Amino acid sequence: MAGRPADIRSDLWTALRECRLWRAAHDEAVAALARRASVRDEPRGSVLAPEGEPATGFGVVITGKVRVYYLGADGKRFVFETVGTAEPVAAVAALAGGRYPATAETATPATIAWLPREALLDLIAAEPDVAKGVIADLANRVVNFTNVVQSFTLDVPSRLARYLFQRALAVGKPSSRGLELDLGMPKSELAAALGTVPETLSRAFARLRDDGVLEVHGKTVTVLDVRSLAELGSGYSESP
Repeated sequence: MAGRPADIRSDLWTALRECRLWRAAHDEAVAALARRASVRDEPRGSVLAPEGEPATGFGVVITGKVRVYYLGADGKRFVFETVGTAEPVAAVAALAGGRYPATAETATPATIAWLPREALLDLIAAEPDVAKGVIADLANRVVNFTNVVQSFTLDVPSRLARYLFQRALAVGKPSSRGLELDLGMPKSELAAALGTVPETLSRAFARLRDDGVLEVHGKTVTVLDVRSLAELGSGYSESP
């Protein structure tokens, strides 16, 4: 058998087939996963995996976006990541078999393929090469979450500078004035991702603007001084 079986809906097949955790799996194994999936259409704000609850299952996003966050004692949300189509949700926690360490909630209306923990364990047993993808994903997550934790030790302007510097490296386009980039998300979501509130984020933008580091026009940011942005956000500096 190759390709999508006739009894599996196309959007479910595409999301599961493209999920990075089991790209090495054969189509037959992915089809077996699809047949064990419970497909849910969720409105925005639906909690998929509550922090502290037993990690008995995990999801794969078919459409929409899911936000993973930790709620601090002061009520602030610290967003670890926002994932989209074909991305896994809570798979690492399910694999570990403990409790969900953070809350996964839909950031937009979303369609989710929810799978039992045993489905991933059975897949690894049937397709040993899948374990390599899971290990690589675990390693990347350790690095990413370390960066997130490190960013929370910075003040908000520095957190913002760090985010903008990394985004400038990824999507920045040269212009006559500097590097232009879009924020990648609404400012309200960016504030949550940086562990702050929109008012404080606005003051951080104002500080970077007043310091001559950048200009903001709607959702577009022009970085005027890349070196200063890097030094503030990443501890990067060049010898004069």
